[in-house]
Amino acid sequence: MAIAEPMAPIEPTIDNKQQLDADVMAAVKRKGKPKKPPIVEQSKEKLKQVIIQNKIDPQALIRAGKLASMALKDPSIYQMAVQAAIKEGLITAADVQPGIDYKLLSYGITAGKMAEELLSEGAI
Repeated sequence: MAIAEPMAPIEPTIDNKQQLDADVMAAVKRKGKPKKPPIVEQSKEKLKQVIIQNKIDPQALIRAGKLASMALKDPSIYQMAVQAAIKEGLITAADVQPGIDYKLLSYGITAGKMAEELLSEGAI
């Protein structure tokens, strides 16, 4: 039985060096953050269209998202968060279920964060 020779390091070739450079540059552009799944980008695009078509103030979405996040931590402000979202025209009273609607809170938090990203990217 022969002992395997240690593998020699792979020398960079033009092909794999260019790919490595492209990967590094992509990571730098993302500031080291992992690439987002396509569903996230699709959701952001849909939200962008809703914001544009319905003339929604992205700042209102961001405020509602922050209130929803606060209501998740402190349920005593849930009604205040809901009333603020209704006042901004983001939801209607018919959208609100009795008790604390955690699905509604999660939608608000998600929409707020996506609106923030869209603004920071200059997409809206």
